[in-house]
Amino acid sequence: MNYQEFLENKNKFVTSKGFDIPKEELSDKLFGWQKVCVSWALKKGKSALFEACGLGKTFQQLEWANQICKQTGGNVLIVAPLGVAHQTANEEAPKLNLKVNLIRTTEEIKSGINITNYEILDQIDTSKFIGVVLDESSILKNFTGKIRTKITNCFKNTPYKLCCTATPAPNDYMELLNHADFLGIMTTAQALSIYFINDMKTGTWRLKGHATDEFWKWVCNWALNIEKPSDIGFDNKGYDLPKLNEYEEIVDVDIINDDLTQGLFRDIQMSATSFYKEKKKTINSRAKRVKEIIDNNPDEQYLIWVDMNEEADKLKELIPSAVEVRGSDKISFKEEASNKFKTGEIKVLISKPKIFGYGMNFQNCHNVIFCGLTYSYENYYQALRRVYRFGQNSEVNSYIVLGVTEKSILENIRRKEEQQRRMKNSMSLSVKDLQQLEVNGHVKEKVHENETILLPKWI
Repeated sequence: MNYQEFLENKNKFVTSKGFDIPKEELSDKLFGWQKVCVSWALKKGKSALFEACGLGKTFQQLEWANQICKQTGGNVLIVAPLGVAHQTANEEAPKLNLKVNLIRTTEEIKSGINITNYEILDQIDTSKFIGVVLDESSILKNFTGKIRTKITNCFKNTPYKLCCTATPAPNDYMELLNHADFLGIMTTAQALSIYFINDMKTGTWRLKGHATDEFWKWVCNWALNIEKPSDIGFDNKGYDLPKLNEYEEIVDVDIINDDLTQGLFRDIQMSATSFYKEKKKTINSRAKRVKEIIDNNPDEQYLIWVDMNEEADKLKELIPSAVEVRGSDKISFKEEASNKFKTGEIKVLISKPKIFGYGMNFQNCHNVIFCGLTYSYENYYQALRRVYRFGQNSEVNSYIVLGVTEKSILENIRRKEEQQRRMKNSMSLSVKDLQQLEVNGHVKEKVHENETILLPKWI
């Protein structure tokens, strides 16, 4: 298929196959702009909501699921990260007067809305559901290709689908394409062939120059990318983030090489493949600094993020009152720990971003400490946003504790952070008008060759 043929046939990718439900019939617990998003997603049938943390994606996905159940008489499954399923069923759903059933097996399925974890999805017959919601759907990229493909195939024939997650990572086109693939909009292979070219020099895919306009039009047709309500024409009142105080705690460590054949000093310009070895060398120094930070204000609550079990072990040794949650713990313990942290019964909680970093609401706490970092900007962003989000009433203190030999990791994160900021600003300028037209139902289904939109400045 050449590009002209694609333009002529593109109409098949934008057809709405859902339900046209008036916003007035949606839950009155939703804000007006949230009703617009839910109404749009219901009309599409298969879509994604990329919204900043704290904008109420959980309420929106619950009402979407509720309406799908009402319209079809079938059941809907919400798939969520560990810990989030309990939070959604027992804390969020009752606020909308909805009943959500927690399940771990097919036998536990009940009529209406059901929810489970990604990790136990293979124990459930997904053909029993007419609709599915992937909560924190960006977590898909943390799974292997085999598992991600399995999840996509599980819901290949599901008529109604919704993906909910924070805004995509910087320049992460594959994340967008994986979402389109799961939703059944277009396979990743098709999208790559139409919009991208394989850059043999860098081993990456980049947008074809002549396809850039159409790519963003295509994305906006099945996904809403929202940082604040004004992105779709609403007032931002009540959606102001508190002040974020960021502290970079760089601690001195011994940089003498154990093996003098490699030189007297360790090379501090670490590669992505060697930094774990360096992290192990700096654990003691970083953990001691974390304890000092907590000792300065011992009555406060602290959320501590680690990447390795060894880091957690050392922190527990120095802070015996802290509670650690790791992957091997039972789901019941994880849920109990998160609940006790929310109520203030636990003062210091230690865990990894891949366990509690996605979807959890910890606005009760306003102190977050990173006992080291990895090269994953997504993990850093999500972990910070457990406390720094809309709904947080206090200034947030974020401490990043690193050894002097690990500064390159922080530089990498800050570079990606700036890329993310530029991408958000550029996308807002590029697609805001298109999104406002889309959610108000005035976008033409037919794509015209001569239509143009302002290109993102970061392309």
